[in-house]
Amino acid sequence: MKKNIAIIIKANQDFVRHTEADVKKSKPILNTFFESISKVYIPLLEMLGKFEREGLQVKIGLVLPPILCNLLSDDSVKDLYLGWLEEKNSLGIAELDRNKDNEKITSIVKAEIERNSELKNLFTNVFSRDLVKSFADFAKKGFVELLGTSGTDIFFPHYADMREIISAQVESGLHSYRQFFGNIPEGFWLPDFGYTPGVEKLIKAYGFSYTIADARSLLLSEKLPEKGIFYPVRTENSLALFANDPDCYDDVFDSEEGFVNQSAYRNEKRDIGFELPIEKLSPLMDQNEVRFETGFKYWNRNFVKGDDNLNYYSVSEAGEQAEKDAASFVQKREELLSSAAASIPDSDFVSLVCCFNSDDLRSWNESLIWLEKVLRKFSASEVRLAFCKELLEKQYELEKISPYFSAGNGTGYGENLLSNRNSWMMRYIRKACERIVDLSDRFPNDTGLKTRLLNLGAKELMLAQSLNLAKMIENEDNADFAIKRFKDSIEAFTIVFDSLGSNTVSTEWLTTLELKDSFFPWMNYRIFSKKK
Repeated sequence: MKKNIAIIIKANQDFVRHTEADVKKSKPILNTFFESISKVYIPLLEMLGKFEREGLQVKIGLVLPPILCNLLSDDSVKDLYLGWLEEKNSLGIAELDRNKDNEKITSIVKAEIERNSELKNLFTNVFSRDLVKSFADFAKKGFVELLGTSGTDIFFPHYADMREIISAQVESGLHSYRQFFGNIPEGFWLPDFGYTPGVEKLIKAYGFSYTIADARSLLLSEKLPEKGIFYPVRTENSLALFANDPDCYDDVFDSEEGFVNQSAYRNEKRDIGFELPIEKLSPLMDQNEVRFETGFKYWNRNFVKGDDNLNYYSVSEAGEQAEKDAASFVQKREELLSSAAASIPDSDFVSLVCCFNSDDLRSWNESLIWLEKVLRKFSASEVRLAFCKELLEKQYELEKISPYFSAGNGTGYGENLLSNRNSWMMRYIRKACERIVDLSDRFPNDTGLKTRLLNLGAKELMLAQSLNLAKMIENEDNADFAIKRFKDSIEAFTIVFDSLGSNTVSTEWLTTLELKDSFFPWMNYRIFSKKK
């Protein structure tokens, strides 16, 4: 019996305004975005290039959200990224001087400076400043399966009674995918695994073949799947459904027992950006700015209080630990699949789907080292690396179930997305949702300024719907940015609504905001119109 594993990485990125006046205000958020480029996206491309040169045909699923593709394709963002690398290296040179008497720290700083220079070369010369196209090229070569997703990371269960809203999000995501990659994906990524009964009809209607849900969505269904989470099932309308294996994530990222806690790995909580006087962090930071990570981190996770000599980070020791953890991860999956194969001997295959988030990978310095070792070990084992789409030969013969409501957040129901900290957002979003549907039907054939207003309103609503803003507020992680980003979008939508009602508009305001929020240039507000 064939044993398969599908590894999927979901990139995560909200829109960040990057016009000249907004860059300084958004610097901490842009810093996080650029860290993702340096620590996840470029290393992923590097890894795939290495596999291609070696003739090793690995397979990995990848979700590149429309907002991320838009930012990565923006020339001004590319310039900002290269400038950010230069600023980091300027800080690194100052760090060499400050730590000139400490050989261990200077070796770490030199390695960081060399890596930043290498990233600049890779970004500019190897990937021609176009990471989206580079991923698309690897998809054409069979190394990557690109999954589609919604226009922004909306939590579908919050809009279960608003069919037009979910449809618009699915349609905008599909249109973006066509714009960036030229074809239609088979898989649809449910943001945060947010499943609510009925959403499968909307996903299937746009031509998708399958989606992925939290394991509880299958295991708590009225009819328990005969093969558990080790085989795809289908909904009533034959949308195939895979279950994400939660153990994969817990084994790696659990806050107490996950691999990330190994003492040899770099301590991500100790960064000079939070430890040095602000005047020593120029040019990356200025006086009175919000502090953020610089990437200059010199310690491991030993936490030996009062003795930094025992805490210095060692690349070689971290690499050895990553080897051990990769072997442990692969062995557990092999054993689990072998046990599943023995339990369901009449099946033609068994499979596991393991999903990881780019934010978690960015926050673990050795994540891509570990992932490369995992992929190599699976390639040499009896477990086959597979794309989900390859496991659907018998899609219309799969067992039918009625999936249960679930999410990949909170205790499995997304309650942290509607908590006492962020629930105030929902009344504004839902009112705006009602208004955009009404406006789409009231102005079905308008052109000119009204069309520009409506398209802007549609985009601002989609920004406000992003579940990442609610998460940031709930976790108090850049909450001020999230609150302002949300209020800006709701205010802009309200101005659009009022302008249409009064039949007056400030063209200067409209043009300025169109430049600031420059994503989805193809937006057509009519995607929110009522469906027959």
